[in-house]
Amino acid sequence: MAGAGAAGFPREVLVEELQCIADVGLWDALRRLKLDVLGTDDSPIPITGYYAPRLFRKLPSFFNLRPESLVPRSHNSIRDRNKCPIAGTLMNTNNMRGFQNLDREQLLKAEVKKILDDIMSGEVEEEPALLLRFVVISFADLKNWKVYYNAAFPSLVFNSKITLLSLQPASKVLTKEEVMFLCTSLLQWIDISAVVPFFLVSITSDSSASVRQLRDWKACKGNYQKLLFGFYDHGCRSDRPGMAIINYIAFLSIRWKIEKVQFFCYREVRGRPDLEQSLIGEASFPPPYGWDDPDYVPDAIGWEGVEPGKGTEEMKPKEIDLQSSNPAIQDEEKQLMHLKLMGWRHFPVDLEKLSRVRVLLLGAGTLGCEVARLLMTWGVRKLTVVDSGSVATPDLVKQSLYIDKDRGVPRVSAIIPHLKERCPAVEVEGIQMEIPVPGHPVSPSKMASVLDECKHLQTLVAANDAVFLLTDTWESRWLPTLLCASENKIAITAVLGCDSYLVMRHGAGPRTCGGTDEVPAQIESLSTEDALSHQRLGCCFCNDAAFLFNSNPNRTLPGLTSVVSGKAVELFARMLHHPDEIHAPGDIAGVETEHQLGLLPHELRGSLPNCVLSMELGISSGNCTACSIAVLSEYRRRGLDFVMQAINYPTYLKDLTGISDLKRPDTCPKMLTSISVNSDKISDVRCLLLGAGTLGCDVARILMDCGVRKLTVVDSGRVVVSNLARQSLYTSDDRGAPKATAIIRHLVERCPSVDAQGFQMEIPMPGHPVSPNEAAGVLQDCKRLKELVASHDAIFLLTDTRESRWLPTLLCTDENKIAITAALGYDSYLVMRHGAGPGIIGEASNVTAVEDKLSTKDALGRQRLGCYFCNDVVAPVDSVSNRTLDQQCTVTRPGLASIASGCAADLFTRMLRHPSGIHAPGEIAGASSGHPLGLLPHQMRGSLSQYNLLTLLGYSSSNCTACSNVVLSEYRRRGMDFVMQVINEPTYLEDLTGLTDLMKSAAYSEVEWVDETDEEDVVEI
Repeated sequence: MAGAGAAGFPREVLVEELQCIADVGLWDALRRLKLDVLGTDDSPIPITGYYAPRLFRKLPSFFNLRPESLVPRSHNSIRDRNKCPIAGTLMNTNNMRGFQNLDREQLLKAEVKKILDDIMSGEVEEEPALLLRFVVISFADLKNWKVYYNAAFPSLVFNSKITLLSLQPASKVLTKEEVMFLCTSLLQWIDISAVVPFFLVSITSDSSASVRQLRDWKACKGNYQKLLFGFYDHGCRSDRPGMAIINYIAFLSIRWKIEKVQFFCYREVRGRPDLEQSLIGEASFPPPYGWDDPDYVPDAIGWEGVEPGKGTEEMKPKEIDLQSSNPAIQDEEKQLMHLKLMGWRHFPVDLEKLSRVRVLLLGAGTLGCEVARLLMTWGVRKLTVVDSGSVATPDLVKQSLYIDKDRGVPRVSAIIPHLKERCPAVEVEGIQMEIPVPGHPVSPSKMASVLDECKHLQTLVAANDAVFLLTDTWESRWLPTLLCASENKIAITAVLGCDSYLVMRHGAGPRTCGGTDEVPAQIESLSTEDALSHQRLGCCFCNDAAFLFNSNPNRTLPGLTSVVSGKAVELFARMLHHPDEIHAPGDIAGVETEHQLGLLPHELRGSLPNCVLSMELGISSGNCTACSIAVLSEYRRRGLDFVMQAINYPTYLKDLTGISDLKRPDTCPKMLTSISVNSDKISDVRCLLLGAGTLGCDVARILMDCGVRKLTVVDSGRVVVSNLARQSLYTSDDRGAPKATAIIRHLVERCPSVDAQGFQMEIPMPGHPVSPNEAAGVLQDCKRLKELVASHDAIFLLTDTRESRWLPTLLCTDENKIAITAALGYDSYLVMRHGAGPGIIGEASNVTAVEDKLSTKDALGRQRLGCYFCNDVVAPVDSVSNRTLDQQCTVTRPGLASIASGCAADLFTRMLRHPSGIHAPGEIAGASSGHPLGLLPHQMRGSLSQYNLLTLLGYSSSNCTACSNVVLSEYRRRGMDFVMQVINEPTYLEDLTGLTDLMKSAAYSEVEWVDETDEEDVVEI
């Protein structure tokens, strides 16, 4: 060994830092683990890293994190000296703010405390790799497919210092014989021993060498000429050992009281010991003070990239981009992310089952387009569409998928590319054919073609798992209903009236009594129960006790289709997730269910003008013309001969089922006569849509169907893959485009006469303070929004977050503009119209007088209805940054947006046609309304889990943070200075409106307040 003073010795030990390389596969595995298993759980995760001696002479080895690092060590079979497994801890936060707020210094101290405890307890002697314990902190940004992380290799820092006394290449310290024996022993030991990064090297007087486990130290002590404490050294420098030596020497000093250590820095080249560049040195380390105190926590260093003694404030995370080289697979995962997020708090969606289910859609019109798109949003990937028509000009604003260039094209041909534009993974087949119907006799010349169509439909029903009956006429549902009952297939019917609807699932087919395989015996032994011995639920014809007739649909209210499509698809998804599926009994209102998706009704009947939704339960009728035992028996006995007779002989089904003398009850949804519409008023109204996402797309399209021709859309986002199936207007060509630009193009494609413009801008929000550099831009956005509100007649608040609705609400109240809010929760929705602004008491000659004389009533002397914020007991604040991804993103049941959009557009048109307009009083369900359009509620709240619809009435609150007189007065007095103060000071609104004092009073009185912050606060993914 070199003596003191040689080559600058003694000196404080300097070490070569360890650097981490994380395989992209690890982060992809973490992404999947977070999305599919962990959900909101941000507990520390055990992780395995891989440490190795230096392998190449000019390059240090890296600490590796691999895809298998997340596999429990007991299942990890890697036993390779170049992949020495090291136990570590991964802390993955739920959001970027959580990642940024982690106390990195405390995390490091916690880890070195664990290392010290393992040293003191003797655990290190049995598992030396514990000295290399590491920690990784990360944030997996699932939405943007990125991961941010930092790694740390904690080293203990005591009040005493390690002094390096000597350091030389091993080949210069050892004799040639010792080098030869040591190389041989190292190779033998590595081949037969467990992979450990710390070990003993003993050399006898005859130059023979052996490598031993650390736990053999006592047996080796004093028996050998040389005893070296070896470790895998990742470094390549000749003047300093690798960082692993710090904790190693601390262990030797604290546990074994060795103050002067001879160490061996083991390095390799091409898989063999490299004793020319392996180092042997000597270091001293006096025992530190106070280490044996149980509460003692040493200082720590070790964050990668942070110099010792420097703070972690400026530490930058590493960023990993997980954008795949296989975009098709990744796009599909993005499309399904919202369904996986449902499982974090609500319901684990069976994606595999949904992707396998084969669905037949009979009808590619208004209902067919919406249902097909919503099924894709639910994860259905196998669709067959049947329709006989072609796209016509009136279809473009009514049928959500078609555009101008599709005019004259068969719907089944046009619908396929539009579905694949939104979801490339979907498999779609289009079949153009008429569905044969009873009561429509065919001529002999057409008999063969009609029979072929019957056979084709028979084959299609047999080949699919579920059938949606979305055709225009009642009688066109007869043959599919018969075939579904015979084949025991899921069947969902959706029927539109003028302003009412029916959505129902058909019951299962009958079971066969006994075990006979003979067809005649099976026919005679059909039971009135299904295969699970449940009483069979009825089909859409079971209450239709008279002969089928030829009918034509009347015009429906524009929003009705969206409402019905959403409910039909949700009924199907709920049915598919029931353990009994088609055999599930029908639930009715008030029934308790433990299933996370809620009730599974048999029939849903609703009316837009009456604001009612009812669940009904009907049993299969013995006289049913489609699913009764008599009809099914005859069909199974005679096959399509029976069907052709039903088509050609109008009285045949009536006679067969025994209902010749019964009168037909009016059970179909009523087809009311169309209500006269002032088209000029509708076309002239100027609508401002704030938000161009899931709600914005649907509302804009429905408004055009209502006759609105002047639309302005505001949105700050861009179209991403996950939007395509959920947001009805966008296609894959729009990826990366601003939504405010893309939506205008699609609106014009459907209605060239529409006057539409888009603005890409952020809506300034309270609780989101801005920096001085941002203030001018935010102020400009405030002014622009004020101008937009002032220049429009009606504003739809369809934004993603609660706080983004505050400024538009304030501006609408101040300008006395119609404001409609639609907001989504996981399985519930809110649609409401805001009340009018306040009237003025007496006459006022200037602004100050006006501010002092704001009335609690509107301009017509009526009590003002409340706004979206009137029931709040806290001011709107940042609702996104510190939330988990499922809280930030649009985790809603896919059909919900269609339902809420339809209700919002319908509420607007009714309000517009009311003689009092914005001043119209709020009505609730059950109240009589003399208006031909029915009730005009203030608020509608609906639930898909309970299938209820509530109409609520609330008045403007004097403590409201958006529409109260105190807020309006302050805004009118100070203008945008007031708005900027609200944005920058989160508690200002609460102090101004008296909510702060109210909450203090409540706390003093021990009143428990429930913050009814709507779950309808979402962000697009």
